[in-house]
Amino acid sequence: MSEDDVVESNTLSFGDREVICLIKRNRRARRISLRINTHNQVVLNVPSRGSIFEAKKFLASRIDWIRKKTAGMPEQVDLIEFLERKPLVFLDHHPRNIIFDFSESRKKIIPQITADLIEVTLPSDANKESTILSFMLQLARVYLPSRLDRCAENVGVTYKKVRVGNQKSRWGSCSSQRVISLNWRILLLDYTVGEYVLYHELAHLRHMNHSSKYWKLLEEWVPGAKMVDRELSAAGRELMLLARA
Repeated sequence: MSEDDVVESNTLSFGDREVICLIKRNRRARRISLRINTHNQVVLNVPSRGSIFEAKKFLASRIDWIRKKTAGMPEQVDLIEFLERKPLVFLDHHPRNIIFDFSESRKKIIPQITADLIEVTLPSDANKESTILSFMLQLARVYLPSRLDRCAENVGVTYKKVRVGNQKSRWGSCSSQRVISLNWRILLLDYTVGEYVLYHELAHLRHMNHSSKYWKLLEEWVPGAKMVDRELSAAGRELMLLARA
């Protein structure tokens, strides 16, 4: 068993709502901590040599906090369900609707991208969630680097490399080696909010922190940056729950 495996699973009951608590040993954890995953799941992280008994005592002391925090989280939905409800994707400044069609005659993903539409034909026997996630990652790995390049050119900075992945809680990051990592879900953000994420990471090429100098620079690049940051936080409550499996 790896150190990050689930040790135990407990069900917490809050009236007519149940929340699953996964107790995990985490080799990177230095202390016992709780993380809210979704509306109905939390993770209790325990250091490799930590006491499960003490972890459960900590859990019991945080029950009311868990109830309040999970109640405020949106419920997790399947990626296809979300995209059917909110089908806008921003490959660039122009929004496109995305639609999916499942065909028995198809053996692979066939996308057609026009000025206003992304039409994707998928094999009917494919796992919808994983196949659509794979497609969205492919889209993001083509279009987000292009968007980042334009932003970097606008403000006169350069980076070494860009990576695009399925991060579970972060929109992006910038390393001291000038490598920028981006979350594919940026494609689902309103264009101005998505651009803010890109400038946010590019600003770290000048200031590897969130100091007053950092925010002053970012404000020059994105007027009203802190207000947009709050919009990003609000959008993330739902978007970060997508494709979490």
